Amino acid sequence: MNEEKRANGKSHIPKDSFLFEKVVPVALILMGIITLGLILFAAGVLLGIVRF
Repeated sequence: MNEEKRANGKSHIPKDSFLFEKVVPVALILMGIITLGLILFAAGVLLGIVRF
């Protein structure tokens, strides 16, 4: 695809969208925290800190 065509295309995200301005960033942050928690839990199990 031509680079100029992609650059001139309209965004599919509506302007001032509550979903993309509030919900998506909060969901990404929460998923990041959950992922970090799961990684720490797995590390704790592997190191013998957490009995599982």
